[in-house]
Amino acid sequence: MNVSYLVDVTEPRSHMVNVKMSLREFEGETIKFFMPSWSPGSYLMREYARNIRTIKVTSQTGEYLYFEQLEKSLWEIDISKSKLKSACQEITIEYQVYCYDLTVRTCHVDESHAFLHGPGYLMGLFNVEFSPKIEFRFSNLWSKLHTSLKEISEDRKEFIFEAPSYDVLIDAPVEIGCHESDGFMAFGKEHHLIWYGREYDHPNDLKADIKKIVETVGSHFEDIPYESYMFMTHLKPNTYGGLEHLSSTVLQFDGRKFNSREDYVNWLSLVAHEYFHTWNVKRIRPKELGPFDYLKENYTTMHWLTEGLTSFMDELFVLRSDLCSLEEYLNMQTKNLKRYFDTPGKKFHSLEQSSFNAWIKLYKPDENTHNSSISYYLKGGLVFSTLHFEFKKAGKNINDLLAMLWKRYKDNPKEGLETYEVMDMIESIAGKKVRNTFELRISTTEDIDFESYYNEFGMSFEWESESTFDLGIQWEFDANRVIVSKVDLDSIAYKAGINAKDELLAINGLRFLRSDVESLNQMLRSSKSYKFLLSRYGELVEVALTMNQKKKSLKSINILDEKKALACFKG
Repeated sequence: MNVSYLVDVTEPRSHMVNVKMSLREFEGETIKFFMPSWSPGSYLMREYARNIRTIKVTSQTGEYLYFEQLEKSLWEIDISKSKLKSACQEITIEYQVYCYDLTVRTCHVDESHAFLHGPGYLMGLFNVEFSPKIEFRFSNLWSKLHTSLKEISEDRKEFIFEAPSYDVLIDAPVEIGCHESDGFMAFGKEHHLIWYGREYDHPNDLKADIKKIVETVGSHFEDIPYESYMFMTHLKPNTYGGLEHLSSTVLQFDGRKFNSREDYVNWLSLVAHEYFHTWNVKRIRPKELGPFDYLKENYTTMHWLTEGLTSFMDELFVLRSDLCSLEEYLNMQTKNLKRYFDTPGKKFHSLEQSSFNAWIKLYKPDENTHNSSISYYLKGGLVFSTLHFEFKKAGKNINDLLAMLWKRYKDNPKEGLETYEVMDMIESIAGKKVRNTFELRISTTEDIDFESYYNEFGMSFEWESESTFDLGIQWEFDANRVIVSKVDLDSIAYKAGINAKDELLAINGLRFLRSDVESLNQMLRSSKSYKFLLSRYGELVEVALTMNQKKKSLKSINILDEKKALACFKG
């Protein structure tokens, strides 16, 4: 079937995108078309069809054709009901999509720019393969359009592109506007940098540092699997995140924070994370993740590979790029471990369970998620760190696993991986015992002795003084009001009956406000009882608790033998 799209963004202040999808050379009397319900790489049913305002279907003579909605995101055209079937050699599906959500997984259009995320605005044809063309028309106020799609425009006043498939078409985000653009060459290929938004002045060389990451990550593989690559970055306050694509990535970051060394290193880790996905996920992938069913959940138990391995490698790539010190790297690992230790849900959900349930847990967190599950990003990264330690003890390296994963992809690029294949690779590198240990760590909730691994490679854990009390409460604020956002399982607060969403009004009859939170632990004494006055759904509730539960918390990972530690991570 011959399929082309015309995308009109000439009225950006309306936040509406008008799309004309033209179909030719089709067979049969019915055609099903759909709007994706989710985005590969972000495992939540986002139901993009909810943003559609109008749909109409016409023949080449302008006759309105009959169609009906079969499901929430699926429609069917019935040509047999046309008054003039011979005029149905070309069918046009016209629809309007509301685009006003600035995330890496959604579309956003206003007078400053248009960011178009494929699944959020491009309909597809159900069970039909096609190689589409797409043309963009946009406001005269804008001067640039960037996408990783192949341009076929004959006139520089036109913006026409093509893709070998619908999958590739919607895997290429589009940025239109007056944004800044730059780039560099690496491995003989163009790498484009797109910047939308603002940043505060800072001393960092973003271009040079991104290039270092590209060179470091690419050096871990035999091939660079794209003709060119594009980093699209949205710099907006209080944003952070990224989403991988076949030959590009979209990043969001708070441009005010580049001056903070810690935040800047986190930014570099984000860049490394999404760029590494070029190999791991977009090519090396579980068998369930492609070809995609865009209308329902695509379940896999292997996100320990897709995101766990990536979460271990991203910070390691920053260290290997010489963009952070060993101390800074270990500080990141300290934070990762503290988050893991402080997540009660690690006792209930294995990595495989966490992966399978991503659709209802990780991407839909509530006040109890941390008590019932564990992030496969977090635990997956930490489990891969233990695998790397095991490889090093065997005289091997995590690089050996990357090489084997890439060879498997190249040998059979159309067929995704299964768990046993990764386990076979691990066994071939470091033996059956290491394989068995790794299998247990992804399939069970057994405790992991992280400290002993660091001790073996010239590092030690330093723990906080156990004089700190663990109330087990996380707070949120409404002006000066103090509200419980989360309560940790089996903590003092949990045992006393304090609930998420309670507002703390007073302790022992004295008013408690936002300014008191930081000094709360200093106010309370060991073995003493206190009465917490709470407002719960508008009713006053008083609970009594005793400060008798101390918290052991990781303070830092210290370097005892720098040469040995560096050899472990950089060698």
